[in-house]
Amino acid sequence: MSSDLHSLINCISERTAEVRWRGMLAIDVIHAKGVIKTMITNSLGILGARAECLEDRLGIMVGDGKAAFGRRRSADAANREAYEEYSRHYCSGDGGHAGGRSRT
Repeated sequence: MSSDLHSLINCISERTAEVRWRGMLAIDVIHAKGVIKTMITNSLGILGARAECLEDRLGIMVGDGKAAFGRRRSADAANREAYEEYSRHYCSGDGGHAGGRSRT
């Protein structure tokens, strides 16, 4: 995120925390500000992911299907590679749980 967006989130969380910290049952304004800032940041991340999905769907509808297919294919490949690395390291590597079975 840009520094401007960080400043905006900081300003919003500061002003909201000043008004609502008691209603949130927070210890003080500082804790309420941290909670609000985290909620805003998480919400913006989710909105960004949803917007990306919407962009892909709109691209297919207006004829940009090849580009959308390429983005999905590269994302699928990256997800598969991450899963395989996780499986190699945590499921069967040193100290791995091997699917919950003991390694004797």
